[in-house]
Amino acid sequence: MTTVQPTEAQITATLKTALTDVLEPADLAHVDLDAIGPHTPLLSLPLDSITLVGAMSRIETEYRVFIPEQKAFAFKTVADLAGFVQERVQAKAARTAQ
Repeated sequence: MTTVQPTEAQITATLKTALTDVLEPADLAHVDLDAIGPHTPLLSLPLDSITLVGAMSRIETEYRVFIPEQKAFAFKTVADLAGFVQERVQAKAARTAQ
């Protein structure tokens, strides 16, 4: 079984979808989803601890990886999050290939 490595763009798109699911409409109204990219600071998004965990949960489900809560709070940019997910997917593929 071959695992397809998700691209940064795919992970960013998943994050955008997660934001539409976890944010209240009033908070979502202040987010320009089209402007979210690799260099977007996660702290610039209206995420509190509950919505951040909810967004990370959606990403975990989509890519079948585990994101430790303390790690989720340490990501500075969308690229940091995407890189972590890519590393986890790659590591998981390496383990299953053995």
